[in-house]
Amino acid sequence: MSNEIRNIFPELKARKPQYVLGTQNGDERTSNVTEEKIRDAIDDIEDNVAIYLEKCVPVVLVRHAEAYSIDYFNDCSIAVCFRVNGFLFRMWRSDVYPDEAADIMCAFFRTASLPDMTGWHCQKIYSEDEEKEDDKLTVDGEDFRYFSCADVVVALENIIEGKSRSMLYIFTKENGGYVDIRGCGKESGRGQSYKVEYVRWTEQTPIGYRGVMSDSELLKKWLWSLIDDDSLPEAIACWEQFDVNNYFERLMFRFLDEEKDER
Repeated sequence: MSNEIRNIFPELKARKPQYVLGTQNGDERTSNVTEEKIRDAIDDIEDNVAIYLEKCVPVVLVRHAEAYSIDYFNDCSIAVCFRVNGFLFRMWRSDVYPDEAADIMCAFFRTASLPDMTGWHCQKIYSEDEEKEDDKLTVDGEDFRYFSCADVVVALENIIEGKSRSMLYIFTKENGGYVDIRGCGKESGRGQSYKVEYVRWTEQTPIGYRGVMSDSELLKKWLWSLIDDDSLPEAIACWEQFDVNNYFERLMFRFLDEEKDER
């Protein structure tokens, strides 16, 4: 497995206020971070149980995706934590011994670098009070704190009518998930079409579907089912299932590929 370090911003040097180091399972925190303190915390991982190196201004990868923390645990597992489409999740792997963990975390501290996460596992982060979280609606990048089921469908109708470009509905039903709908122009002889991404988080492997469709009435009916029914609806037949782990892994490195193409 490759342990190559991916340097996102080669010229960016970490400043002390930009990072927080949490030790003693996160109970002790300091913004006076140095590489020596990172390595000392890792050397004492048995006593610390878990350590966290958080970047106060997250590394923005692409739309709706930012990396904010690298965590190391006394079972020799390491995790890179992200916010994607309003959710917290992590890419993690086991069998990372202290010297390697120190190199990864110090590189993150020095230059906002992330490790090569090929073959790592994707896992949603479940907060202790997640049952208190609410559904969320974002239209054209604007968040709505208060909305009803009807408002979610109106957001789709606005896309259909050309008044809006996109909507993101994050739901907390069962293990939670999201649906992202965007207008994507007109297909020959078929009118307006819509690009849909539907992800359901599960405790084991997340499930994702995506597709392009032009039947707006079927899409509205499906969205009502997502909002109103007791259980989550199945994907529409024309959508294809995709590997969510692989998708987010590629999402993280799309920025790097675009940077390489521009050189």
